[in-house]
Amino acid sequence: MASSSSVLLIATALLVVLISVSFSNAQPTSSSRPQGVALRVTKDASTLQYLTSMKQRTPLVSESLVIDLAGEFQWVDCENGYVSSSNRTLSCSGKECGWISGASCGRPPRPPGFQPCRGFVYLSNQGVFASDVVSVPSFNGTKKGPEVAVREFVFGCGSTSLLQGLAEGVKGIAGFGPFQVSVPSQLSLALRIPRVFAMCLPGSSSKGVIYIGGGGAGRPYDFTKRFQYTPFYTSLVGPNFTSGYYIQVKSIEIEGKKVPFVSDNTTFDSLGFMKLTQLSTTKPYTVLPSSVYKPFISIFTERAKTLYNIPSVAPVAPFGACFNSSRITHSKVGAMVPFIDFGLHRETVEWRFQGTNSMVKVSDTVECLGFVDGGEFANLVIGGQQLGDNLLEFNLAKKSLGFSSTLAEMESCSTFELGENTLSATS
Repeated sequence: MASSSSVLLIATALLVVLISVSFSNAQPTSSSRPQGVALRVTKDASTLQYLTSMKQRTPLVSESLVIDLAGEFQWVDCENGYVSSSNRTLSCSGKECGWISGASCGRPPRPPGFQPCRGFVYLSNQGVFASDVVSVPSFNGTKKGPEVAVREFVFGCGSTSLLQGLAEGVKGIAGFGPFQVSVPSQLSLALRIPRVFAMCLPGSSSKGVIYIGGGGAGRPYDFTKRFQYTPFYTSLVGPNFTSGYYIQVKSIEIEGKKVPFVSDNTTFDSLGFMKLTQLSTTKPYTVLPSSVYKPFISIFTERAKTLYNIPSVAPVAPFGACFNSSRITHSKVGAMVPFIDFGLHRETVEWRFQGTNSMVKVSDTVECLGFVDGGEFANLVIGGQQLGDNLLEFNLAKKSLGFSSTLAEMESCSTFELGENTLSATS
């Protein structure tokens, strides 16, 4: 019979193992843990979608993914050539299935047995939720680190048909929303790094970066010195319930001239719901309701003519205001046109869009204002054109958004370099 000391030793060892596995799927020691994870970002010229890549499966395969800032989880096409020895379908009774808002178990199996965690809402009738190995490039201080593997990364196993409408060569979608199974949440938990991610999406530049982690002296950028902060909300409660990142926009001004805007003096609408503006990487341009869009383009056109002597030309769909590009001067922040200020939760907090964030080149002779009319009942959505060439920091723990406003060309997302004070988006 084993001695009591031996039994105690074995029990202690098992307890340590269980705690380690439950707390982290990746690096078990503080000396080997990275400070963060760096993901490169590109912009597809055809769809205007933002793309990143992650290695997944055993053996590892690099998969191109569309970034969805409001997405709950990562899903990939498992129907066409997904082969992995480490892929495991989640059980309907497992805790991970309970983390996913759209998971469904369907009818109980007969005879009783393993019941997969399904995702009818997101992944079609054949979709299931699974776990597998992913590998991502790590980051320490101002230096690149090794690739780190995360076991049991939860993802959706979808069908090939769901790739319709996505950029060519893409294998799925990477969800970065404020959810327990989103990419930043899972990596933060597994690698024991802060629940913070910074995003610098390509605007005028060709490449950008997403940095997961940070929150201390080791963060690889210093643009936060000029950050402004605003709280974000994770759901829009009202007639249409949706989740994602929402902020308050209380006013809009174009080079000092206020645009008539229903949220100027109130935070709530007639039904008592808070008026919130969504941030979206899947909408290519900022969407305004018609009641705001019409005076918005009228004032912008007037300011462009009066202050910058830029004549308007016939609009080119989907834009409502376009201009003769030969009359537009360009500077380090792009086109010299009227700047646009979104007034946020406090009067002193303004998000400025100018040049590279506001104008879209549609031909050799025409540039258009990159905002679109969403119709009478549209919610205000800040889209990709305005999010590009901004440094955004989402603090999931504090529910706080830090933003830089438009970066100058010399500080664009593609110029971030390792070894100095910023993060590399290039090889």
